[in-house]
Amino acid sequence: MKTRALSISLLFILSIMVLWCICPVIARNLCDDGHISSNQQGDGTPTATPDTSSQTPAPTSPPPELYRYYTISESRQDFDLSMHILEVDLSNSQVMVRPVTSHKTLFGYKFLSEMSEEWQAEAAVNAGFSYSNGLLGGFLYMDQKLFTPASGNFPVIFVKDNKGFIEDVNTRVWVEGEDVKLEDVYFNRYSQDEGIYVFTRSYGQMNRIDKRHLNVVISGNEVQGLIIRHKSYEIPKDGFLITAIGKEYEKKLDNLIKPGIMLEVKFEVLASGKSLTGYDWGYECGSWILKDYEIVAPLKDGWVGTLQTRVPRTAVGVKEDGSLVFVVVDGRQKDLSDGLTLNELGQELLKLGVKDAVNLDGGASSEMIIDGKIVNSPSAGRERMLPSGFIIKSATD
Repeated sequence: MKTRALSISLLFILSIMVLWCICPVIARNLCDDGHISSNQQGDGTPTATPDTSSQTPAPTSPPPELYRYYTISESRQDFDLSMHILEVDLSNSQVMVRPVTSHKTLFGYKFLSEMSEEWQAEAAVNAGFSYSNGLLGGFLYMDQKLFTPASGNFPVIFVKDNKGFIEDVNTRVWVEGEDVKLEDVYFNRYSQDEGIYVFTRSYGQMNRIDKRHLNVVISGNEVQGLIIRHKSYEIPKDGFLITAIGKEYEKKLDNLIKPGIMLEVKFEVLASGKSLTGYDWGYECGSWILKDYEIVAPLKDGWVGTLQTRVPRTAVGVKEDGSLVFVVVDGRQKDLSDGLTLNELGQELLKLGVKDAVNLDGGASSEMIIDGKIVNSPSAGRERMLPSGFIIKSATD
């Protein structure tokens, strides 16, 4: 009996030892979910697994930053200063900088935070000046369309070949077609004065003229007809509208243009008498501040009036390499920042290495947004509605 019990015990111990040896082999061939792992073939024969223990993964570089944002705060002898600086390297293919308007048309206002959110921007800065109805004060070209011509009174900032530059420009707009060339026209401009006007849908849905005028309706570049109206008339969705105010100009259109002929709007931007082409966008700003590292800020201008008082200000500048520098200066806030005169702003821009710079809308309109947050301190204690702004975002979004 004892012999039988001893035999059973030895057999049990032997079984345990066999299981102990073969279990790791089975375990190595099981995945976490209990299925046969991929390094074993269907017939049970193990497959070769490459030895990657000595391989080092290729180093990856972090994507370049879309912008560089920093602040400067100083307490000087006679005033306090708080500035917000946003630098953008346009040679970075990952970044997109462009002007945006509050609406798809040229009239109206919106908070910069709303424009920034709509574009899913990483950063945003207030832009330039407008009339009381929101119509921009000068040249705007973007999305391969001319929205408004240059006023000829203030400089325009352009981006071309991944570089920014600033120029004084003039714009020539005309209508051309079969034996027709109509020059000296007002383009996308609101007015009740006598003359010949050309309106596209960038201007809006209607021509906003509430007095007698003659309209030439062009759809698909073909003249559909001429019609007299005394109230605002619709601009064709797929074309443009030519409007004459005044009997002299009505007669000119009636004699020159007939239904069925083909017409198109053409324009040319001239800088120093030479045609400027190939740019991505252009936006008319305010007065010059710097030209080729020299302060040229005027004492006053038509948009702002005096430029010699310390107030909140916004400016955009271009460095030697074509990168952009946006600056927002807080002001009218005791113990935070008094603001700067335009000449003083020029001095600060020189310290930042800016070559050329121009003024943008200031006062309560001065605003900068970074990652969805207003980083400066608007002088009114809140946002002001704006006609336009500049946004910075990822080019791949």
